[in-house]
Amino acid sequence: MSSPTVAILVRTKDRPRFLSRALENIAQQTFTDYTVCVINDGGDEQATRTVIEASPLGLQGSDAQGSGRVQLLTTAGGNMEAASNAGLAATTSKYVAIHDDDDLWAPEFLERTVAALEESGALMCTTRIVERYERENADGEFEVYEERIFHDGLPGVGLQFLFRTNRAVPIGILYRRSLHELVGFYDESLPVVGDWEFNMRAASVADILLVDEPLAYWSLRPDAEGSEANSVKRQADHARFDSMVRARAIREDLQAGARPGAYLYQAHLAADLERRVIDGHDLTRESLDILRSIESRLERIEARQQAIESRQQSIEERLRVLKHLRAPGRALRSFAQRSLNQRSQARRGTETGSTGEKDA
Repeated sequence: MSSPTVAILVRTKDRPRFLSRALENIAQQTFTDYTVCVINDGGDEQATRTVIEASPLGLQGSDAQGSGRVQLLTTAGGNMEAASNAGLAATTSKYVAIHDDDDLWAPEFLERTVAALEESGALMCTTRIVERYERENADGEFEVYEERIFHDGLPGVGLQFLFRTNRAVPIGILYRRSLHELVGFYDESLPVVGDWEFNMRAASVADILLVDEPLAYWSLRPDAEGSEANSVKRQADHARFDSMVRARAIREDLQAGARPGAYLYQAHLAADLERRVIDGHDLTRESLDILRSIESRLERIEARQQAIESRQQSIEERLRVLKHLRAPGRALRSFAQRSLNQRSQARRGTETGSTGEKDA
């Protein structure tokens, strides 16, 4: 019987919810010429077996019809790279994909990536990858609260990009099994960053083809604890082994006859850049201190201005009251003046009449 086109390696350990979701996701692929190997990396074998048997794919040899498509492989629980190598040894295929238990594919993932490798002859390809942030809700289910493209806008996944940081995670990658004949297997001495180190070896012998479609979903749970957390959460381990991989590469180059001049100059440039960044941060802090001082002064000036305006309003209110109090006085004076004028006119009229009578 011929080998399947794709071997899908599912690495898992005591995460039945995620394993069940992953197997259901694989069963939805539009490309179906594949085999699945679940590597139970030191977890509960019976619990893992139960999940596989209940999945749409089924466990190989678990029913009379032999319709199960999943091979279960239990290992001692070394690390992810050792689990990958064990899965490779247990399967045969033209292409290899690593589908970790908590990650997901779009239904067309295998269809598009297999076609891309067949048409191009490339050794490895990766799709655009969607970072899928999820958290557990009140019902105990994981819900997605944010999605974004991993390294959006990156034109490719060449060495010039990989040297800086990993640009492709396993869920987005499909590669030819023959690639291992050129670059070896996964480095089991690396409990983390092993996929990045392998990607650099792959990119050192051939271009990594970019399938420019978001067909893979890398699940991230920053707030999760225990077995349901991501390995990427171990930032200290990532930093330490990242440094180890870089130091090892430099050491191997020097042992092969390279001179240290280029590395020394690059280290000088990095130190100079770091100094400039630190100086920039210091200048920013000083500028912020000045701005905060100015802001404090402006607040004091504003408070004084408000106090002046408040006093001005109080004075204006008092003036309005005084004007109201003065208005009745002016009315009385006006009334008295009119009364006096009227009396004066009446008196003059009387005096004029008396004079006329005497003359007559």
